[in-house]
Amino acid sequence: MKKTCLAIAITFSLGGAAMAAEALPKVTLELVAEGLSAPLLLVAPPDTSGRKFIGDQLGVIYVLEANGNKLAAPFLDLRDKLTPLKQAFDERGLLALAFHPQFAKNGRFYVNYSAKRRPNSPFTGKTAYTWRTSEFKVSASNPNRADPASERVLLEFDWVNRKHNGGGLAFGPDGYLYVGVGDGGGAHGVPDVYVPPKRDEGDAYRHADEIDEDPFKIPKRFHKYDRYAQDTQRLKGKILRLDINPENTDKGHPGYAIPLTNIFRGKSEGRDEIYAWGFRNPFRLSFDRSGNGDMFVSGVAESFWETVYLVDKQGNYGWSVREGRHCYERARAFNPPKDCPKTGLLGEPIRDPVIEYANWSVKRKWSKVDADPMGTANIGGFLYRGKALPSLYGKFVFGDFSSVIQRPSGQIFVATPQAVWKSLWRIEKLHQMNVRLHSLGEDNEGELYLMTTAQGIPVGNSGKVWKLVPASQ
Repeated sequence: MKKTCLAIAITFSLGGAAMAAEALPKVTLELVAEGLSAPLLLVAPPDTSGRKFIGDQLGVIYVLEANGNKLAAPFLDLRDKLTPLKQAFDERGLLALAFHPQFAKNGRFYVNYSAKRRPNSPFTGKTAYTWRTSEFKVSASNPNRADPASERVLLEFDWVNRKHNGGGLAFGPDGYLYVGVGDGGGAHGVPDVYVPPKRDEGDAYRHADEIDEDPFKIPKRFHKYDRYAQDTQRLKGKILRLDINPENTDKGHPGYAIPLTNIFRGKSEGRDEIYAWGFRNPFRLSFDRSGNGDMFVSGVAESFWETVYLVDKQGNYGWSVREGRHCYERARAFNPPKDCPKTGLLGEPIRDPVIEYANWSVKRKWSKVDADPMGTANIGGFLYRGKALPSLYGKFVFGDFSSVIQRPSGQIFVATPQAVWKSLWRIEKLHQMNVRLHSLGEDNEGELYLMTTAQGIPVGNSGKVWKLVPASQ
C-alpha cells in the first residue's frame, strides 16, 4: 500500500493544473441497477471479484456481480437497527460504506448509519437517533453475505435530529480510516426546550421536528450549537482519523488506536481522534486513487455557498466562522459580514475550499448576496482517474442535487485544478438530468457512477444507479 503523507501533498501533480482548457466530452448515463428506494452508495471492494456494492438509504447493501447482475439477497440488512425515516426529505439512514484495504484477506468493512435512539439519550424528539460507525465482517460461508452478528461499534453519538449528519467514510493511502462527523444539527432545534406556545396551543413544548428548519430563521437560543465545529474538545464537526488495525489498538480507545501523527494526540488542546475540524456536514470523503492520494471533503451548504475542500493538511477548515471563502454569522445570515477572523481559536489559519459555488438561496428576496446560483446542494465527487473519458483525467467530477429546487434536475459538474496553488478551480457543467442526484460512486478502474431518485426522498422504488460513459458519436 502506498504510504503517502497527506500533510505534505504540496506538489499536487494532478495532470491538468497547467494545461490549456479542453472541451468537455459528451457523456451519457448507462443504467446499472434499478428498483431501489434511495441509493446513496456504490463502492468497489479491493479484491479481484469485480463486484460492486450498492447501498440504499433505507439500510440495505446489495451485491452487484461482475456481470452486472444484482443479487436479490442483501449483503447486509440494517433495517431492524435503523431509526425510522420520515416519508419525506430525510438526511438519516445508511450513509457510507468503506472496505478495509486488506478486505480480500480479513473480510472487514465499515458503515455509518443512523441507529435507533439509545434509551439513555438526552434527546427525546421524534427525529433523535444514534449516530454510529461500525465494523462488520463477511460471512465465513458466503462471500456475498455479511455476518450481522459481527458488528463492532467504533463510534456512537446521541444526535438531536435528522440534520448535519456528515457520515463520510474512506480509507486513506496511509491505511487509516477517515470519518466525517457532522456538527450535530443542534442549531436546527433541540427537543424539549421551552418554546413560547402558539395561539390556542396548550403545550408549551415542541419537538425539534416541529421547529422551523429554515436555516435563515433559526431561533437565537440555538445559535450556540454552530460553535461545535470549532470546539476541538468535541468530535462533532470534524474529520477523524483512526487506526482500526487491532494490533495497534490503544487502551482507552476500544476498537481503534490513534495514529502517531494526529495533531492533538496526547495534547490538551483537542481530542486525539481529530485530523481536521471546522466542518458543518462532511457528507462525502474521497481520496485521489493516483497522484498524491489527496483527500476531498464535500458537504452541503447551510446558507449560500456549496463547497469542496482539498484537505491536504491537518487544521481548521472554517465552519462556522466562515462558509467557504465567505464570512458567516447565523444572526445575519441573509446579510453576512464582510470581515471575520481568518484564524481559529488556537491561532491556526483557516483553510479555504478549492471548489465553491452559490446555491438557490442567493435569490431569496431577503438575500443581500449578489451571486448567480448554480444549483441546490453539492453531493460530492471524485478526482477522475478512469480511462473511458480521458479529457476528464485529473479533474474533479461532482454532482448537485438539482439545478432548480422545485423540480428534479440533478446535474454533474467538472472542476479543473488551476495553476495557482489553492486558487478556486474552474467549474463547468458536464451533464443535466431530470431526476434528483443523491451521490456519486467510483469503481476500481476509476470510472464513476451516479445514484438517483425521481423525487429525492427515501420512499418508493424509483432509485437507480447509472454509469457515466461517453456518448455515442
